[in-house]
Formats: sequence, structure tokens, C-alpha cells
Amino acid sequence: MAHSRRLAGFQIQHARIVLAVAAGEPIQAVASRLECDRATVWRVCRRYERGGLKELLLDDHRVGRPQEISPLQRAQIVELACLEPIAEGLHITHWTSADLAHQAVADGIVDAISPSTVQRILHDVDLQPHRTRYWKTARLDARFKERAEKVLWCYGNAGRLARAGVWTVAVDEMPNLQVLERRPIRRAIPGFIERQEFEYTRHGTVNLLLFLIVHTGRMEVAVEATKDADHYIRELRAFRRRHRGLKGVFLIQDGDPSHTAGDTAAYWSGCRVGGAPTSRRPTPRG
Repeated sequence: MAHSRRLAGFQIQHARIVLAVAAGEPIQAVASRLECDRATVWRVCRRYERGGLKELLLDDHRVGRPQEISPLQRAQIVELACLEPIAEGLHITHWTSADLAHQAVADGIVDAISPSTVQRILHDVDLQPHRTRYWKTARLDARFKERAEKVLWCYGNAGRLARAGVWTVAVDEMPNLQVLERRPIRRAIPGFIERQEFEYTRHGTVNLLLFLIVHTGRMEVAVEATKDADHYIRELRAFRRRHRGLKGVFLIQDGDPSHTAGDTAAYWSGCRVGGAPTSRRPTPRG
């Protein structure tokens, strides 16, 4: 138990306390080494003497008869967790189990409740108020279906087109990517995860332009000094030079201003790869 990686932290600590005391280590030394007080060391030892390992594994909040939470109280705690904290006058963005336990007592839902009990109640209804997931609302324009069909056709036929000398390439930017340097980095060793220095040195920002060659999954990257149409066109020309033997390219891009600028449109109007026109397939919006 003392060296387990699956037990809870308090269970590992309890096991280490018992082993240390059994080995004759002074109570104060055990408390200092394991970062607890003397009372905790005495309490753990008495519990072990009284009930053995079974008693040692119990959380302090669960010693004795478990508190009974009625179905109505459970429903009220779930309802509380579904509220925004500001509705209860709290200036926090998301609930934690400790916050909910404190608020449930303050609202008179229960006389007392531990954060671990709140966590079990929320787990039973698959409610995770501390987590957030983003989504994007689709806004379908009149050309969405037409554009989606073209893009999906390019992806679905990327392998067959590549055998004919025509690549399907998706392009997009990662703008204003910070270049940070942290020293030192302490690599992971048994018992410790990798550690990084909190402070860092800034080396400015870079704009990355990525080309995904769909049929191979290989990516090519270009570093742009500025994210604009001029630099975008320059990197497109460089890509053409690197792959001048191709018969054609289906280039899939989004509606970024550098992709739809007048200079970019003028570039497409006269663009040819290997003697054949380059087709540009815009991605669907939404």
C-alpha cells in the first residue's frame, strides 16, 4: 500500500505512517517527513490497532455510520450544481466539490456533507460542473452543400488522384505562436513526473503555414514573418517549386482574409502547375 500508484493519497499516507511507527521512528519525525501533524499520526495508529487494514483504508469523513442523504437532498444538490455560481452570489466561474458542499450547507439542504459525498452524487448522474467543452454553431449559407460535396470528394478520392499525379492539399495557418524557452527541464524519473521551470524567456512570435498532403498524411511547414496575402502567395509559389512535377493540385483552404484577398484571387487566375491548372476548393463555412 505504501508504494501503490492506484490508491488514494490519504491511504498511501496512512500506510506509510503505520510502517514508520512500527519501525520505531519517532512520532514527530514521522509527522514532519509525511507533512502531517502529530494528532494524525496517533489517530491513524489507533485506527489500525482497532480495525486493521480495513479501518486504515477509510477516509476520515467516512469513519462510523455513513451519513444518509435523502433522494430529495440529492436532487437539490444536483439542481444547485446546475446553477451558475453567480446565482448564489459567488464570484467564481465553475463549481468545485468543496464549493458545492459549503453552499449546500449554507442553503440548508443538508446539515453537513463532505466534498467526496458531493462528488459521488454528481458522478451518479454524470454531472461534471467543473468541465467545459466548446462548440461552434453551424451557419449554413446557400452554397454550403455544394462546397461540402467538393471538399469531401477531394478527401475521398485523394489516393486515386495521387496515383494520377494530382495531390489533395489542405492549407491553414497557426498565427502568432509564442516561442518560449524554459530552463531547466527536469526529465521524468521513477516517482516524479517531468518538471518545467515556471519562468520562461520570450523569443517573439512566429506565424506557421501548414500544408497537409492528404494521401500521405505528411505535413510541410513554412514560417511567415507576417500573416497576409503577400506572404501567403510567396509560400504557395515555394510549394509549387518544390513539387513542380505534379500534374495538378486540389488546394483546400478556409475563408481567411489572406486566402480571399484580391491579390490572392489574381494569383489563382493565372496559376498553373506542371502545365495544368491548379484547382482551388474552398472549405465549407459553418
